[in-house]
Amino acid sequence: MSEHLERDDDRTSPRRIKSLFLAAERHLRMVVMATMLLVAVGAGIGIDRLVLEFTPAGAQRQEELEDLESFQILEETYNIIREDYVLSEDFTDEDLIYGASRGMVDALGDEGHSRFLDPEEAEAFELSSRGELVGIGIQVDTEQVPPRVIMPIQNSPAFEAGIQAGDLILSIDGVPTEEFADGEESINAIRGEEGTDVTMELIHEGEVEPYEVTLTRARITVESISWAMLPDDVLWVRISEFSSGTTEGLKEALQEGKALGARGVILDLRANPGGLVFEAIGVGSQFQPDGSVLFQEMDAEGETREVSSVGSSGEWQEGPLVVLIDGDSASAAEITSSSIENNDRGILIGQQTFGTGTVLLPMELSDGSTVLIGTEMWLSADGEVIWKKGVPPTIEIANEPGVQVSLPFTYDGNEVTGDQFAELEDDQLLAAFDEITQQIGGDSE
Repeated sequence: MSEHLERDDDRTSPRRIKSLFLAAERHLRMVVMATMLLVAVGAGIGIDRLVLEFTPAGAQRQEELEDLESFQILEETYNIIREDYVLSEDFTDEDLIYGASRGMVDALGDEGHSRFLDPEEAEAFELSSRGELVGIGIQVDTEQVPPRVIMPIQNSPAFEAGIQAGDLILSIDGVPTEEFADGEESINAIRGEEGTDVTMELIHEGEVEPYEVTLTRARITVESISWAMLPDDVLWVRISEFSSGTTEGLKEALQEGKALGARGVILDLRANPGGLVFEAIGVGSQFQPDGSVLFQEMDAEGETREVSSVGSSGEWQEGPLVVLIDGDSASAAEITSSSIENNDRGILIGQQTFGTGTVLLPMELSDGSTVLIGTEMWLSADGEVIWKKGVPPTIEIANEPGVQVSLPFTYDGNEVTGDQFAELEDDQLLAAFDEITQQIGGDSE
């Protein structure tokens, strides 16, 4: 063994490296806020915390970790980096420990779901649960390079600048996104403090000429519910994410729609990354009778538990209903859409959903970083596995390349006029409208 490995007071001592990890184990706290589901850009936490000490389990895991021969590989890798990497001094111990932590969680293969958040990311994650964020306001698919914009957020700097769903991010502050290690690193480059600028080069889907925008990061309040009345008394409600307050916002939209004479509802869950599971239960309960099974949870032992709707006063528990879904609909959006179809409350139109299938629990570490870990699998109401499969639509239809998903909040006065409706190119929305008007006997001509 080299002198470097034998010195306990050296920063690269294997005992010291091991102690860094074991200290995290000893000080692990489980933050029980609410069982929740989310995707890469999903919603967060933001409710009262109950902190539980992990003493017995932590001690047992410590013994197991000390006995794990392969843990030596991690020590050896660290020491090689510190001894031999030419730019070793450019990285702190924290950088390397966080990198190793990310790698361990990524090795689970729960892509876009279970993940490690450093303290700054954890703070942003918690803020998002309240429907707030600081940034430019885009949902981004980090699984591909260049990263793809899923959807700009309503009234955000990105939306006001004309960034569209489907845009590819080619560079960030002059650095090509292909040079970043992964999509998460690209997102970190976009993040920043309120009032600071970021310059990005993007290209619209189906076009060949890129465009450049400089945006000022701002504090954004996310409105998860938007709605508009379509012709023939059809209420079109979009849920952008399942954050705190989504259920109440939906109830208000349904009440206002009914006051205007709504005879059918189109629930638009396209590009919805998910969010808080109790909001998914609340949303599902607006459309399904009390006691309807919304989904099932399955633990590591294979035991399942049914989760049902609550309350008999849902705002649209009867009446024509169509749900719009696509490949960016995930987690809580998949719970809601699959339960509506499983319980024969409505049909699904669009494309196969993302396929998120684990229930996340946030576990806060001693330095404020957080591990989001899938503690249970969730299944559809009829017991189907959704993870990596997704929810299939009843009627499959895709929009033409380059056609943007329509958004209710872009129409003044919560109304899409006949002339505006005639100009729609959103084939998925038009198909949902045709289905609803057939159900209610309306005239869509």
